[in-house]
Amino acid sequence: MSTEPALAPSDTQVTHPTPSPNTTASSDPVLTSESAVAQPADSSSDHATAESTDTEMRYPNGMHPMLRYCKPYWWPYRTFVKNRWIGRQLLEVIATEFRDRSVEYYRHALESGVTRVNGVAAYPEYILRNGDRLDNTVHRHEPPVTNDPVVLLHIDREREFCVISKPGSMPVHAAGRYFKHTMLEALLAEHGIKGYAVNRLDRLTSGLMILALSGPASRDLAQEFLEGKVGKEYVARVNGRFPEEEITVDQPLLTVDRQMGLVIIAPEGKDAKTVFTRMSYDASRDQSVVHCRPLTGRTHQIRVHLQYLGHPISNDPIYASEAAFGPGCGRGGVDLVEQGEQNTHLAALAERVQAAKASGGKTGLPPPVPCDADRLAGREQGPERAATTRVTDNVDLTSPIRLSTQARNVIATLRRQRDEAEDWVKWNEVVYATKKVQDALDASASEKDKRPKIPHPRMNQGARAQKAAERPEIPEEAIRHMPRPAHIPKGFCHDCFVPVADDPDPSTLFIYLHALSVVPHEALGDAAEPEKVEVEEGVRAVG
Repeated sequence: MSTEPALAPSDTQVTHPTPSPNTTASSDPVLTSESAVAQPADSSSDHATAESTDTEMRYPNGMHPMLRYCKPYWWPYRTFVKNRWIGRQLLEVIATEFRDRSVEYYRHALESGVTRVNGVAAYPEYILRNGDRLDNTVHRHEPPVTNDPVVLLHIDREREFCVISKPGSMPVHAAGRYFKHTMLEALLAEHGIKGYAVNRLDRLTSGLMILALSGPASRDLAQEFLEGKVGKEYVARVNGRFPEEEITVDQPLLTVDRQMGLVIIAPEGKDAKTVFTRMSYDASRDQSVVHCRPLTGRTHQIRVHLQYLGHPISNDPIYASEAAFGPGCGRGGVDLVEQGEQNTHLAALAERVQAAKASGGKTGLPPPVPCDADRLAGREQGPERAATTRVTDNVDLTSPIRLSTQARNVIATLRRQRDEAEDWVKWNEVVYATKKVQDALDASASEKDKRPKIPHPRMNQGARAQKAAERPEIPEEAIRHMPRPAHIPKGFCHDCFVPVADDPDPSTLFIYLHALSVVPHEALGDAAEPEKVEVEEGVRAVG
């Protein structure tokens, strides 16, 4: 984070490295309809690993021919507090909503006074209230994405829609660390088309999308998707021998951790339904290619339903992680209730039944057993309530439902894996190197120059709401910019002092899940048969 002014648009650039003569740039690296089904075993995993290691050794950071890069740029950010932020700490909101950098970096940056609320510097413990305005200027380091283009397959100017093929690794719209490296921005830069997303694919998912070309058209198309009038089909490569018969999964889905984007099966979730059919099986890999037809459009729906069946997508970094979910990778879902709590619930129910029999149905019964919905949502009062929220990575681990130890451990493990992948040692180095300079400045400052400390109580939701109404005053003279370290190690940004991340392995930027076809209805015309568009080998095929 920084308070330096934003650069003009001309100061930013997107580079597309040219492959060397000895290398072959990848075609669509995702699982496509022909390559995945007809030839599911083109190359062994050992060969892919060796090739990946070789390319990492040959190409310096920022020069991989299979990646697309974006030069870091300053970005002024301003937003008003959203309803879900009210009564929460500033650090918790920033770390869970934006997920741009490590929690420790956010804490240190906030303590350095680089983020303002209503024009004055705010501490990490500041409690947000309705109407607050957040201002910040960040030095954006957008992660590389695969160098595969956004393919324009079909455009209809009269009916104001187009069909594109989105590469894996690229989100649909701006979110978190991504702005220029998004499908909508790439479509504008590469084809001069301003698209309006009416549905979305996960960042790691590739394949077909229908985009509107105007605001009114986007509303009409979005309504078609909402009403289930647009059919969607996917193809996925999964672990194990998938059953031959058609399987329908109708388990409800709930997002339980916004920071990791983790979705689990839970009774309190939204209705979701997916139909699966096996297309082929490769015994040498013990992997199947599966046709997936979602009848609803929930986040991570196909990925979680496949995990529930015990056949997660082969290279899914979340739902195929044994380190996080244990043996079986979450087959049958994650346990939401502790075993001890289940026994207590049954014992209380038995006691109530016996009391009812003894009293002949009269009064004097023990209090009713709390319903699962109240208990899981955290509305049940009791001394154990304090144990339902714990701190992980210095941010309260919150969820719309009460989580079991297993569920909390899954989230904690996934967060640790993310920190390891982002080289937490480097982050630690820059955080504490910069903090050392800040501490030296604080030590030499007079008492009146120091900002008053805002208390950091362990508050429940009621106390948070009361604290939000108090609004602590932070003096203007307390503002202090993020100091420049005396020494910036090699591999760190000289503008914002954060480590420059190593190039990712291109094979880790997508999963084997490809949107194979879309079948629009009335919104796209009055033809007798709905128009069906498919992608095969990344080549345009409209018919």
